[in-house]
Amino acid sequence: MPVKFTIHRLLYSVGLLLVPMTMFTQLAVPKLEAATTAIDDNPTDTLSTFDGTLGMNLSQTSLANWAGGGESALAFTALCQMAQSKENGPMSMSWGLDAALGLLHQTDTWRKTDDRLALTGQWNSAIQTRLRGGRLSALVDARTQFLPGYAAVGGVPDKDQRISDFLSPGYVVAAAGFAPKKGATQHFFVAPVTGKLTVLMDDTLAAAGAFGVDAGQNTRLELGGYIRWNLKIPLMENVTWTHQVDLFSNYLDQPGNIDVNWTGLLELTINESLRTTISTHLIYDDDVTIEREPAVIDDQGTITTPAKLGPGTQFKEVLSVGFSYKL
Repeated sequence: MPVKFTIHRLLYSVGLLLVPMTMFTQLAVPKLEAATTAIDDNPTDTLSTFDGTLGMNLSQTSLANWAGGGESALAFTALCQMAQSKENGPMSMSWGLDAALGLLHQTDTWRKTDDRLALTGQWNSAIQTRLRGGRLSALVDARTQFLPGYAAVGGVPDKDQRISDFLSPGYVVAAAGFAPKKGATQHFFVAPVTGKLTVLMDDTLAAAGAFGVDAGQNTRLELGGYIRWNLKIPLMENVTWTHQVDLFSNYLDQPGNIDVNWTGLLELTINESLRTTISTHLIYDDDVTIEREPAVIDDQGTITTPAKLGPGTQFKEVLSVGFSYKL
């Protein structure tokens, strides 16, 4: 407990010394297929690129005897994104890291506002056929979160109702397929052979059969097909739109129910450090149960209408104005 108290006091004290501010927080999922695919005249040449961004969002509000009402609050979001690619003749590889953690302290309670950890690696071999510029490709994508997530009761997280945690769930996708010749603004990856592993390390969630895992099991393996589409286009001067769409179909169980993971980023660049972004994230997974409509409770606290549960579309949007640091 003393450690938690010290961290809380330190963050709050720093916030009180700062004017309300917002620094750059949110970016789209990094370029996970960044390796170049052109066949070099000299097969011994090695080309390497690296791109990284660190960002921080910090805002603070302090109220004392404020007649208009409201609550003091401290919030921050930190992110780290890195991507590297290497090419040696017809062979190339790339990897990408996307991590973010956002917390809000209000009403003596810490709440998560963002939490993700994703790591992807890809290996490619150019094809010397009529499909010049295409490549055979293998991709591994792993993602999870850092901290536990809790169900909200009256708008406040209930620590007795944990609904997620580190590696609960965790997702690992391993895919082998073909990537057509990369265009100037977009590129595709098509994998007819794909394995998707869902992991639940939390035994309570596993016993409840959360996130599509059979009750009492800690893992679920799916075999299917996978498509990834990356697009980056300039809309006008200093305004760029980037998105990534991931589609997965399970051959063994209702292949018509497509898992969708879509991220988008509208970026308005003011200068090298200052920019505005609007990021979006949409998820649909038929195996994930969410509360589509809340339960109806009467004045005596009796549930008159149960909550409606089932698969549904998850959506998140974040508007950010501030600074970022390029590695």
